[in-house]
Amino acid sequence: MADSRRLEQRLWRLLMQPAVASAGRVHLIDLGMMRECLGTNWPALRQRVFAAADALIDRSLTRNDISFRTSADDYVLVFASLDRHAAALVCARIAQELLQLFLGDDRSADIRVSTAVGVVDGHIQFEHSFAKVLMANARPQADRRTDDRTVFAPVAPAAGDGSPAMAAPLAFAGEGEGRTPVVLPQLKLSPDDSGRFGIKYRPVWDIGQLVISTYMGTPVRSFPDGSFVEGAAALNSVTDAMEILKLDADALVGSVEILNGLFRSKSRLLMSVPVCFDTLAARRTRQPFLEICQSIPDYLRRFLIFELLRFPPGVPTGRLSELLHEVRPYCRWSFMQMDFKQQSFSGLAGTGLSGITMAMPADRSAEPRLMEEMNAIVTVAERAGLMICVTGLSTTSMVVAARAAGVRLVAGNRIGPPQNRPRAMKRLDWPDLYREDDEG
Repeated sequence: MADSRRLEQRLWRLLMQPAVASAGRVHLIDLGMMRECLGTNWPALRQRVFAAADALIDRSLTRNDISFRTSADDYVLVFASLDRHAAALVCARIAQELLQLFLGDDRSADIRVSTAVGVVDGHIQFEHSFAKVLMANARPQADRRTDDRTVFAPVAPAAGDGSPAMAAPLAFAGEGEGRTPVVLPQLKLSPDDSGRFGIKYRPVWDIGQLVISTYMGTPVRSFPDGSFVEGAAALNSVTDAMEILKLDADALVGSVEILNGLFRSKSRLLMSVPVCFDTLAARRTRQPFLEICQSIPDYLRRFLIFELLRFPPGVPTGRLSELLHEVRPYCRWSFMQMDFKQQSFSGLAGTGLSGITMAMPADRSAEPRLMEEMNAIVTVAERAGLMICVTGLSTTSMVVAARAAGVRLVAGNRIGPPQNRPRAMKRLDWPDLYREDDEG
């Protein structure tokens, strides 16, 4: 409660600064009209509207911006750098996404966006516009120049019993202005039906040293029939930044505890731990993750590798360097997962990234073409000073091709299946690989 009061006082002091208000950086998203359109359905949908609004706002603001919900169930947004036009446009986009999600194509619905223009006698003075008017008057060229952020549609939050709720289906009774929204039944599934998240560890073979020296922690989503998906694909359904942070934190803590146990038993092993772009990109999720990293003993950090997941293509070099600088003190190497295809790695050189991890497509009929692509990928990566780890290898022939191409680290079912707990480092010679292949 004390922290909440301090934040409220800080925000109020910020809002009452005439310079901030007059710069058009303070905006109010008024949900009053939306509440009126929802009518008697508002109490049932209130928390879902707030969850959707929070997700949209979180994806639309930078780490220096501030937002909070008022006691009247409206939202105040304070932009650190955007001018009035760009800030109002961001608010309008958030408003339109909310309307589309909960009111569909109701042309009569709108949300008022108010811009603070000054402080008079201790009161903030606002000028009011409507989201649809702001979007209609937006200049596309100015929009692209002043605001490069994208508002993403949120996933509906979980129901109160913990089961995932599907997107809110709404129908409308009546015609014209007399239409009223009707909430339709929602599909509810148990967490087991939707898949459980966890982490498994794949053995990684260092071909040059002929040893399985590393276990790659990979997110998995397991289903009731025993099947699972792994890697970034396991996280496709997760969009909430705090949920992704929790998954990353669970993987880090669990992996370091295992690593420490192996170390105490005098076993030496490298461990790769996944961390998502979503966690590192925003300060509110990056800081808690780094606090866990700071608690890792120095003697374990040299055995730790960070595997960067869900990094969008084209991340600016400066931004990538900044994020890698944050995690570099706590690990031996850092790898980034990327699609298996020929591409330029020149923008990654000098950022502090150690290597690239690529999953080979599971298509045995395309092995000759994949081998050629692997040769080209390794050549380009070496020019950029990056190691290559190729996963998804299911045949001995592809392991041989990876070695011929100059790949140092390989993983996949041919090397070993994913495990619940890493084993100690072990030697694996080529004769052992062929012998295991014959036995299989």
